[in-house]
Amino acid sequence: MQKTSLGIGAFRRGATVFYDDDSLKLSEKEDISVLNELKDDEALPRMAIKEVSNKFLFKTPLNVVFAHSIPERKFIEKLIANAELMDAWIKSRDTGFYSIEYSWEKGTHQKQGKFNPDFFFRNGDKIIVIEIKDDEIIKRAKEGGDEAKETRAKYKYAIEHFNRLNELQKEQTYYFTFLTPKDFDDFFGILKTGDFSGFKSELDTELEMI
Repeated sequence: MQKTSLGIGAFRRGATVFYDDDSLKLSEKEDISVLNELKDDEALPRMAIKEVSNKFLFKTPLNVVFAHSIPERKFIEKLIANAELMDAWIKSRDTGFYSIEYSWEKGTHQKQGKFNPDFFFRNGDKIIVIEIKDDEIIKRAKEGGDEAKETRAKYKYAIEHFNRLNELQKEQTYYFTFLTPKDFDDFFGILKTGDFSGFKSELDTELEMI
C-alpha cells in the first residue's frame, strides 16, 4: 500500500488517527514528529487522536490508521475491542488500493466509476470486505434518486466481484457488506458464532431490493 496523508486541519473537522506504542517507535521520523504534535495539541477535539494502549489489540500492519468520519471511527473502535475475532485487518486508502469498477444510470446517462471498500479483515479462511456508511443512507436509499442508484450499483458490482473471486479459488471465502453503525453490534455478534455466511445488514437488505 502506498503512503497516505491527512492534513492536521482535518482532525479539527472530525477525523481521527489511531496509533499504538509501535507507531512512536517504528514510524519514520516525520510521522513520529507529527504524532507527538497531535498529542500535545490541547486545542484538538478528544476524538482526534486515539492511542491503543495494548498494541496486541491493534491488529493492522499499518503504522497508524486514519478514520475520516464518525462511523469509521466507531468501527475501528469495535475492531480493537473485538480483536480476538480476527487475525488481521487493514483500512483501505480512499483511492488506489483495491478498486471495484461499477456503472449506474444518472438521469439519462450511463456513468462509470470505481470505489475502494473501506476495510478488509481476515478471520481464519474468511476475508470480510466492508464499506462503511452512516445510518442516514438507509433512508436515502429507500427514497431513491441518483445517490440510491449509485449505492445500489456499488453493492451489486461488489457482490458480483467477490462471487467471481470465490469461484476462481478455494483458499479463502470472500464476503462483502455495506455496514452502518446501527448494525455494528449485530455484525460482531455474528462473527462470534463463527458463521458469517448469512449476515445481511439493514443497508444490504435495502440495496438488494429492486
